[in-house]
Amino acid sequence: MVGLSGVFGAGAGSCDVETVPAAVDDEETGRYRDRDAEVRSAFHAGTATDQPAETADGALVWVWGEVYSVADGGDRTTVDPNESARVCAREYAEHGLDFVERLDGEFAGWVYDPAAGTVSLFLDRLGARPLYYADAGDSLAVSTNVQTVPVVSGFEPRFDGEYLAEYLYSRRTQGTETPIEGVQQLPPATVLTYDVDTGEAERWTYWEPRHRPVDEPLSYFVRELAERFERAVADRTADDGDHGLLLSGGSDSRAVLAAADESLAAFHLADGETREARVAERVADAAGADFHRLDRGPGYHAELLERAAPIQEFVGPFHTGHALGFADEIRDEADTLLTGLYSDDLFGSWSVSQATLDLPAGVRFWLPVERLPSTTDAFVDGQVTAGPTRRPAFLDATPLGELLADNVEARDGRVDYHGVGYESVEQLSLSSTLYPITNGIGFDLYSALQIAPTRNPFLDRRLVELHLSMPLRYRLRADPLHRAIDRLDGSLAAVPHAGTRLPLTYPKAAHAVGNRVVNQLDKLGAGGYRTEGPWQDRDEVVRTDDFVGRALERNADLLRRLPGIDAGAARETYRRHRAGETDAAEELYRLVSVLEMPLTRRVLGEDDTESDDGRDGDRSDGRGGGGDRRDAGDGSDDDGPRTEPVRA
Repeated sequence: MVGLSGVFGAGAGSCDVETVPAAVDDEETGRYRDRDAEVRSAFHAGTATDQPAETADGALVWVWGEVYSVADGGDRTTVDPNESARVCAREYAEHGLDFVERLDGEFAGWVYDPAAGTVSLFLDRLGARPLYYADAGDSLAVSTNVQTVPVVSGFEPRFDGEYLAEYLYSRRTQGTETPIEGVQQLPPATVLTYDVDTGEAERWTYWEPRHRPVDEPLSYFVRELAERFERAVADRTADDGDHGLLLSGGSDSRAVLAAADESLAAFHLADGETREARVAERVADAAGADFHRLDRGPGYHAELLERAAPIQEFVGPFHTGHALGFADEIRDEADTLLTGLYSDDLFGSWSVSQATLDLPAGVRFWLPVERLPSTTDAFVDGQVTAGPTRRPAFLDATPLGELLADNVEARDGRVDYHGVGYESVEQLSLSSTLYPITNGIGFDLYSALQIAPTRNPFLDRRLVELHLSMPLRYRLRADPLHRAIDRLDGSLAAVPHAGTRLPLTYPKAAHAVGNRVVNQLDKLGAGGYRTEGPWQDRDEVVRTDDFVGRALERNADLLRRLPGIDAGAARETYRRHRAGETDAAEELYRLVSVLEMPLTRRVLGEDDTESDDGRDGDRSDGRGGGGDRRDAGDGSDDDGPRTEPVRA
């Protein structure tokens, strides 16, 4: 695994500290150990300085991720992302722990000061690189992957049934919570300092998102978006090396090509000559990019399950690690990987609650009018009815609405949601998909990080600040990104969007209608796992390949003991899905994502029992009818720091 794991305090040296298996065969590993600390690290070869980086007074700094620039008031100094640890060490020596506020990048790390007997964990503003920790009193165990938090004395990992249910309901656990009792995630924009002698910990938050729209015309925001995005891409492609891009037939990754000064290697996941693949190739050709079509085939999801299992987080099911099956091919061509992730969260309508219009045949239009919740109850209701939410027939748990309500609290005008603070319910609604980023529903970013150093230009600090100043009406009634692409490179804007078949220069309303029309037409011609869009039809994948049935059988003992799961109902769900009686691939994917994690076997232990007491019903043999049913797929300003005690 590319990342970090460590133990600080009395447990150092008395437990295993490991990283998960490498996704590609190019990692450089390191180990540090003294009386009070043990750290393991793994980084992609040639992309990080030797770690730890040491300051003059002996403090040691580890960083997973990259820093692109350092801000000092209105000045901004671009730095080499491959020197991120040394940059952090230098900044820490000059500014103390306040140095984190000055950084622009995507990173997680810690500063260990042997002389002071402290370790300080830190994250970037949005938590783009997670840090998980278990506080056992006299020891602090930390890892950048939830599966590899070291097990120290006083910390016995067990499943928390409610948060496991939250993952199965909504595709992720949110905020600081995880399905493992005693393991929490550090909140975004947070520094946590732990005293290895006393076991005391204190944390402070140095930034939070606050939407403060400014009265400027749409043209101002389009110009600023184009200019800031161009600088963000330049910062992320300035170092020597070959840069790659995960390219779709949409507009988000196309924006990276429009802003890039140099030619990129463009990687597109496909199943032959689909509409999405043809559009992506046209975009690459227009930009002068080297196009690589990576064809998946019917067994691709089975391969993803195997590859994702050791690095899986409780963020998205295994199949959202879309590119893992081509890790070696991508790494052979690219030293770094760029994406267009999070553009719609920042400059589109994804994170804005809107009024809706429902038409016959299950067609829904989102109207360009915001409907932000003003109470915690209204926010929870919106989450319960959101697109990613499922109600698995095999899950016997507290309803999702009750689980979420137990994790939201309004007090003194502020809101705490799953351990992360927001200024108001409205700010929570607008920011929850980005703050922290692990509130998202996909495993795409975290899996890409294991392939190559992955850079997301839309997460640039300047763009986040622009997002917070943009009136919502521009995001709902226009498409600032499409206009910015046209400003950067009109030839790319002229290529039709694969999902709407319209050039990006057309109005947003035309794209909304086009998307629905194309979606309905694609359903009429559906058949098999292949689609004309970017993803395979997972319902048909499960009917084509028995890998889910094999996973259920392989993990039958774990299935019986997983809290809140009715094993017989899970097997019956699979049987009915294979017979074409229901579409439940998404629910089954979430379940096997958990079952295949090495963490699950470690937590539940081994059980060689061949059969149970019969209450589960007969074991599935993994066979069932074919069926042709198909689903369309996934609908799918700084303030001063606040100091607070660490939650247990």
